[in-house]
Parts: sequence; C-alpha cells; structure tokens
Amino acid sequence: MKVVIAIDKFKGSATSEQLAQVIGEEILSISPDAQVVAVPIADGGDGTMECVKSIFGERTKTHHVSVTAPLQQLPRVDAQYITIEDTAYMDLATASGLALVPDGCHDVMMASTFGTGEMIAHAINNGARHIVLGLGGSATCDGGTGILAALGFRLLDCCSNVLYPCGENLAKIASIDSDNVESKVLNTRFTLLSDVDNPLYGENGAAYVFAPQKGASPQQVAQLDEGLRYFATLLPPHIAHLSGAGAAGGVTAGMMAMLNATIKLGIDVLLEMAHFDDLIRDADLIITGEGRIDDQTLRGKAPAGVLKAAKKKGIPVIALCGCIAPDTDTTKMGFEKVLAVTPAGMPLEHALDNLTTLRNVAISTRAIMTKCC
Repeated sequence: MKVVIAIDKFKGSATSEQLAQVIGEEILSISPDAQVVAVPIADGGDGTMECVKSIFGERTKTHHVSVTAPLQQLPRVDAQYITIEDTAYMDLATASGLALVPDGCHDVMMASTFGTGEMIAHAINNGARHIVLGLGGSATCDGGTGILAALGFRLLDCCSNVLYPCGENLAKIASIDSDNVESKVLNTRFTLLSDVDNPLYGENGAAYVFAPQKGASPQQVAQLDEGLRYFATLLPPHIAHLSGAGAAGGVTAGMMAMLNATIKLGIDVLLEMAHFDDLIRDADLIITGEGRIDDQTLRGKAPAGVLKAAKKKGIPVIALCGCIAPDTDTTKMGFEKVLAVTPAGMPLEHALDNLTTLRNVAISTRAIMTKCC
C-alpha cells in the first residue's frame, strides 16, 4: 500500500512537518510494509517559505533582516527569507504578520506592510531579480501601500504631503509618485502566492471578509472598504476585480498595479515544485488537510489543490482538520472522507495545544488505517 501525506499546517497548533511525521508513524504502526511518502505543502499562507526550504534543502540560503513591525510602536522584527540563485522566497507574515502583534494591540487601521517592503528591498539590493511572496497571515489592510512606500513610491495627498502607508490613509491618497523608484525595483519580477480568490473591495473583499479577523470593528470594516474602493480608482480599472486582488488586505492589487507582478494559487506552485504528480503515481491513498475545513477550503486552499491533482489519477483523498466549520457540507467537496480530529467538547485552548493536536491526529490516523487495512 502506498500512502502519500500532503497536509498543510494546523495554524497555531502544528506544522506541516510535525503532522506528516505523526501520520506517517501511525500508518507504519498499522501497516509496516506500507510505502509512505510525505510531501511538505503550503498554499501561500504563512509557512510557505519553510515549505520551499524543505523541498529544496541545501540549495537554499537563509537571510535575516531587521524590518519595521506591522505597527510602528512595536519593536523591530527579525524577518527571514531564503534565496535560490537570483530568486527570493519570502512570507509576508514574517515581516507584517498578525502573529507579530500582541493580543490587545491589534490596530488594522494603522497596520502597514512597510516591513515586508523593506525585506523585499533587502533581497533586491542583494541580487534577487525574482521575488516569490506568500501572502497569507497579514495584520494589514493597506492595499500594499506599505510595500510600495518601502520600495520608493510616495503616497501624496491633495496638498502633495507624503502619507503614511496604512488602511486609515487609503482614502486620502491623491496620487502615487514613482519618480524615486529605482529601475532595479521596476525590473524585478514578482510572483504572489495566494490561497484566496477574493476581490479588492465589496462584500467578498479584503475588508469585509478578513479585517474582522485582524481586530476591525464593523465601523472600521466599512471605512476600510471605502478606502480600498477609492484606492481602486487610482489603479488600472481591471485590477480590483481580479481573483485574489483582496489577498493580504489588498497587497495583490497594489503590487500588480505598480510593479511587474502576477498572482498564482500558492498550492499549485508548491505542488509543482515538489513534483507532486510524480510522487502520487501508483498511490492508493492521499491524506491531506488543514486546521479548519470550511467553505473557503475549495477556493484555493492546500487540500483543494491536492484533491484536484488526485482526481486526475483517480486516487481517493482523506482530509483531516482540527475542526469543520458549522454549516459546511463536506459530503459535496469530493473527499473520500473529511474527519475533524478534535473530540467533541474539548476546550479550544486545549485543542490548540501542540502535543494535544498531534495526539488527536495520531488517533484519527490510526482509525483510518485500521479500516483501510
């Protein structure tokens, strides 16, 4: 029996590598002769850079750079990215992530992606000519203006004053000046890795869907949406409605409008890097998953990409998750089975504990393999 494990992290609980190791050990404990293949995967969310590092191993070089935190009052951040030749791979969350903001300090109105722009500038100044940026896990809703400002663009109000790049100031931007942007920035190619397909603004846009997760009140959500809607008038007309334009608080829109940037589904890029189609050849079962299965899962998340690849070869896929969102009909998703590993009634704080999560995953895997074998 050949089993391929291609599971994303359970955010805040366990990494992709930890989950794959536990699942693999349980499979072999039930079926010692099984062939187990573990594939590190990510979908553009935080952890994508580490996944790339796992795939390419010693070919990668790690770089550290001190950058501005998502909020100016917070200490500077030690951000990391990796390079392979002249391509830099980085996670926006490393420099501008929600996890970098302490509880009680969230302020999505003033949060900025400036630190990510500093990290990008560091990579370009050190010879990178292609930036691959994972967009997930941001603390921001600034339309990517922080990144642009760090790369030399100036955000000017109606009196030609320079504005600080944040969500609160989006509606004040009268023009974007690029006179000070170096040619090496404009000549750099950007590939943006996303795990969502939301537009820039509107009821399915960056503010209404994601800003509440970053601490925004209903009034702030409405203000941010209006700001993004106005910001879109400064960009080419098609940008705001592109699939994924609202990723990372609108970073996609700002970067695609002002830089040589394209957007791709992160999971598709990572599976191609890992030669996934070759790895699943002759597989009898694939185990995938993520922390929460919900209506967003099939809209660009890692399990969706794994399922799409498996369907082409007729391989059954079982999805494990920490929980299944209420009112989510998993029977129509296409998985052989979707299994929430957290026992009913377990307190959330306990369920998110790393060792508890791994234990729950082990128990669920054992149940799956007992039935299969």
